[in-house]
Amino acid sequence: MRASRLDSPVLFLHLAALALAIGPTLFFGAVVAPAAFRVLPTRDLAATLVSPVISGTCLLAEAAFVVLFATSWWLTREGVPRLTRSLLTRLPVAGFFAALVIGQLLIPPMDRIREQAPGLIDNLPAADPSRLLLDRYHRLATGFFGAVLFAALAMLVLTARLLSLRHGAPPPAAARPPVPNLLDLS
Repeated sequence: MRASRLDSPVLFLHLAALALAIGPTLFFGAVVAPAAFRVLPTRDLAATLVSPVISGTCLLAEAAFVVLFATSWWLTREGVPRLTRSLLTRLPVAGFFAALVIGQLLIPPMDRIREQAPGLIDNLPAADPSRLLLDRYHRLATGFFGAVLFAALAMLVLTARLLSLRHGAPPPAAARPPVPNLLDLS
């Protein structure tokens, strides 16, 4: 594998994008959302807080996956097994679209349902169409959020594999002058 002067900066960008894809997503899903719904008195109030945060998290993930696609393409341009290259360039696309679906297709309708509901969602009967639709959107958003996190974590594992392939590869042969045969007794 031929090393380039740009490999180190590209690898730095790749690792920074991985941190940006995993960190905010994991922090939001593990800390922010559960705490908001546990601490605030109503689910509507918690959702009002969580909605812009998840939208921002999705924007960060989208940007990170765009960078991951570009850097993966660069880092796997030669000497990498086909499956590894394929996964490293396709997972960022899947993660990008999962984050895009959450931010553009699921969060806005959920906000509209809450705005148009007669009163608080918590006070509506369990069979109310607004509450049922909101629950369905929430399950979809949770599933897509899991897909974003899965894509980012899979990218982390594949990046570690890529680095181990690069580290295990023998260094390119340097052009050395031939060694004279001093003990030729023929």
